[in-house]
Amino acid sequence: MNEKANSFIDFIGMKKDLNNHTEEIVIKTMKALLQEPEYNNICTCHQCLLDIAAYALNRLPAKYIADRKDDLGTKIAKFENEVNIDAVSVVKKAIEVVSNNPQH
Repeated sequence: MNEKANSFIDFIGMKKDLNNHTEEIVIKTMKALLQEPEYNNICTCHQCLLDIAAYALNRLPAKYIADRKDDLGTKIAKFENEVNIDAVSVVKKAIEVVSNNPQH
């Protein structure tokens, strides 16, 4: 039988070391797109920004990365290449949907 040396498992600490990198990509994409002239009239209140992010995140795959220093950069670069194109189109759609249906 496998006995644990310590029965305490730090789930809170574990949660801090997990990062959904899709969130970072969506926020970076939102920031870039909302600076473009075609989006000058889009509401950027806190609620609308949260709604845009939530809309996009619910349509993109979550990509959790364990916060380890060894090969984190390689993992992030590979994932960004896979998701960036999708993120732009999904965030554009999110901006359109939220601006046409603001919740404030």
